[in-house]
Amino acid sequence: MSVLVDDNDLSVQYNSHSGWEKHGQAPEFNATTHASATRGDTATLEFQGTSISIYGSLGPSAPGARLNFSLDGLDAGSFVGNGTPQAQHNQLFWTSSTVQEASHTLVVTVDHDTATPQVNLLNRTFFLDYFIYNTSAVNAPGTTEFIDDTDTKVIYSDHWNAANNSDGSLQGTFHTNKVPGAWAAIKFQGTAISLFGKAKGPLSYVIDSSPPVTTSIPSKTGGQIFHLNELVSSPHTLNITFLYPGDLAIDGFFVAPVGDTPPVAGTSSSSTTVVTQAATAASSSAGASFSSKRPPIGAIVGGAAGGVVLLLLLLFGILFRRRWRARTTQPAFEYPTMSQQPLPDPWAHKRVSMSSLTTLTEDTTSPKNFGKPRPPSRYIYYES
Repeated sequence: MSVLVDDNDLSVQYNSHSGWEKHGQAPEFNATTHASATRGDTATLEFQGTSISIYGSLGPSAPGARLNFSLDGLDAGSFVGNGTPQAQHNQLFWTSSTVQEASHTLVVTVDHDTATPQVNLLNRTFFLDYFIYNTSAVNAPGTTEFIDDTDTKVIYSDHWNAANNSDGSLQGTFHTNKVPGAWAAIKFQGTAISLFGKAKGPLSYVIDSSPPVTTSIPSKTGGQIFHLNELVSSPHTLNITFLYPGDLAIDGFFVAPVGDTPPVAGTSSSSTTVVTQAATAASSSAGASFSSKRPPIGAIVGGAAGGVVLLLLLLFGILFRRRWRARTTQPAFEYPTMSQQPLPDPWAHKRVSMSSLTTLTEDTTSPKNFGKPRPPSRYIYYES
């Protein structure tokens, strides 16, 4: 994928604050550029990729202005201006050869400047505008993918015209159409997408299978046309349809991976980076403030453990007291007192005295006494 880095991005390091000056105007990207006429001033960019290109503006100058380039400490060529009577934008200064996918360091050095002060009020020839590098990484964190209008990811219907030498378009290219009903579609993967180009009149766009959205674009000569965010991090399809009357020119798309936001017209990449860093710092500060006010984890755990032990001791005391009271208040086993009535004897109806014992004879009508009385006995006899 391709990644565009603005000249005002914090990743671009300028060695001389007195030599390098910040300028910019439309149609330069985000309306920012950096320029220096001091020989030996450098601009350094570290990137992860396989190749890189440098784009910028040329001020009115005589022939002979020169920029030198080095990649990973090795001389990588130069750009020599042929002289121009008027400013030119989105000019390709230099493109590296293809290298191995790795971390690389690009250094741009001012060699010679031939600005014509009579018509060049800034007295600068080279104005660095943006860098575009290619990488095999997809949706790399912290990077915003740039998809040019010439990329094969963009599909056009009939009646589109391609321009390859445009002063006011990124990389000098754009696609335009004035026929109602013409459409362009792009497949991408990310959480946000921005369309850059020129527009006038109503447009209709559809993201995936959602309902169409119609919007009227006032006359816009360049920059961001519309921006869609808060998308699910998954493959998407964006379809744009031109509606009559009006005009549409597609310059390119910016796709943001998870957690990132594409650049917005009128703001530089560095401003977006600064906001992100400020928000991160504020979040860290808030987190530190919060952590300083909350009690330590050890104190929380110790207090909880102490509470549990105290509760267990209280429950044990209650149970012990209940058992002790039950054992002291419950009467021990006692024999029944004399005032209590004795239980009935189940053999009482069978007990008889010795004198009442009788013997049955053949005469069953009346009992007869023994002929000779027996002496009293202390034993009790029972009838069988």
